[in-house]
Amino acid sequence: MNLATANGGDCHYTLIPLPGFSFGVRKDVFALSQVEDAHIRFGLGPESSLTPYTAYVISHDTTEGGITMVRFVVLLVAASITFSSSAAPQELKKKNLEDTLWDVDQQWLCTGPYQKPYKDCVQSRGRYWVDGFFEIQSSGVIRNKMEMVTVQSAANPAPGVGPYPADFKLLAVYGNIAVATDHTDFKTVDASGKVAFTTDSHVVRLFVRQNGEWRPAAAALVPVILPGPTSTEHSGAVSSKSPDPQLEKQLAEIDQKWMDAARNGKLDYLKQLFSDEWSEIDGWNPTVALTKAATMETLAKINYKPGEGVFSDQFRLMAVYGDVALASDRRTRKMTDSSGKHMEWPNRTLLIFVKHEGQWHSAGGALVPIMSAK
Repeated sequence: MNLATANGGDCHYTLIPLPGFSFGVRKDVFALSQVEDAHIRFGLGPESSLTPYTAYVISHDTTEGGITMVRFVVLLVAASITFSSSAAPQELKKKNLEDTLWDVDQQWLCTGPYQKPYKDCVQSRGRYWVDGFFEIQSSGVIRNKMEMVTVQSAANPAPGVGPYPADFKLLAVYGNIAVATDHTDFKTVDASGKVAFTTDSHVVRLFVRQNGEWRPAAAALVPVILPGPTSTEHSGAVSSKSPDPQLEKQLAEIDQKWMDAARNGKLDYLKQLFSDEWSEIDGWNPTVALTKAATMETLAKINYKPGEGVFSDQFRLMAVYGDVALASDRRTRKMTDSSGKHMEWPNRTLLIFVKHEGQWHSAGGALVPIMSAK
């Protein structure tokens, strides 16, 4: 790397790279006994994938009083720098993990470089999904791993029919659990008998790291383009047992307090309950991944009438991975329309809970509208 230089008074200074620090580019003025209004500009430059930026300190390159001046100037520089967090290395780490999980997502769906015949794909998924895997499908049906394999093994779709994911984005990481989203378009056989894109979902995808390998843990497909009626055969995760009945009861109580707080404007409780990286995709606004801040702002403006709001029941704990618990419930949105008619919209949820400092918090999830069965 080339060394930059700066001049001040009768002295000549050299900017020497010091790895391991990063800070914003700024201009500072130093008034030393030998330097009158010396203007020093600090810069940033790529160093390596492990040290993405280089910070600079100033060294006096004369021998007379050199040691004293080096120490004095370095102290002034350190005092005037506004250090950032290690945002750049963290962003690089997040991008690398996002790339890894996008690869897992494609293996999961047998797309991109992992395309294979349908029957081989079903077998591959059965091995790739973790044992506690479950999915809230775009119709609002919940299926566990065994049900998914059963339904998919019985199908015989035409060539080209299947999912086509895109726009993959990593949202948050909680220990060995990663939360991400994508948009998945689906090709099916349309009314004319042609294979065509017919439905689209905004998907929350969860991944768990086991034995050093990231694998699919759960998903919720929130439809942007609604699917048609679906069969409920082999559905409902009927064979799934609670992994921890006591924890299930505790989280169910939190779930009820959450809904009560949302209906009654108890924002202080919700701010404490939600993790900083909380996000949620709702069936009535499927194109948007809501943030904690946006949700607080929306709830602050809502004034529900008695009997209105979102009400939950049918809470189920589906899987526990250390300090992360995955659950589901039914949430019914109740409103009164302009004509005074009472309206209800049921949704099946994917819920993410994270334990931090001994307390369980919501990390978000997704609400999928429950469609009418055949």
